[in-house]
Amino acid sequence: MKSIAKILSNLLHPFLIPIYVEALLLFSGSIYTLYPMRLKVYLIWAVGLYSAVLPLLTMALLKRIQRLRGREIQRRHKMTIMMFVCAVCYLLFAITMMRAPSLIIFRKMASSALLCTMFCIILSRFTRSSSHLTAMGAAVAFFVMLNIAGEQAVFWILQWTLLAAGLSASIRLYLGRNRSLQLLVSFVGGFLLTTLSMLYL
Repeated sequence: MKSIAKILSNLLHPFLIPIYVEALLLFSGSIYTLYPMRLKVYLIWAVGLYSAVLPLLTMALLKRIQRLRGREIQRRHKMTIMMFVCAVCYLLFAITMMRAPSLIIFRKMASSALLCTMFCIILSRFTRSSSHLTAMGAAVAFFVMLNIAGEQAVFWILQWTLLAAGLSASIRLYLGRNRSLQLLVSFVGGFLLTTLSMLYL
């Protein structure tokens, strides 16, 4: 059972959530499905590069440096470095999306991810944060705001996202990675920051 929980936790990893959100947005029957396939492929490639590929390469580089130095890098320092790299990647993604006004929703998505990453960095200085639940809170807020804006085609995605958030929280509790209050604070933080990003950035 624990191995299944770990697999599900990895599938709901914060590196992958932006890819899921963007793919669902582009192929869910919303107005964004009208984009040409070439543009859709580019957007999926761009978010995959900035949210997953570059952070994973950084992780591999840190492990390589750790072997060369022959000294263990503390997990807390390693996670802080990873989150700073993610913040820079999301900033680059937001700058990339600024080139075309029609891609404003994806710029807002990148800005939200940047804010959520900085929130996790700051929160980690005081307590153990959950980047998983911060990402899920951001995803829920994103689809809530789209529904409020009139994109009713993504309502079913919102329902599944809420279920995924509950599943992710249950898994983190089951694995003993976080306490319930940490998960709540992380989720609410991600939700509020994404709502602000969608409204004002």
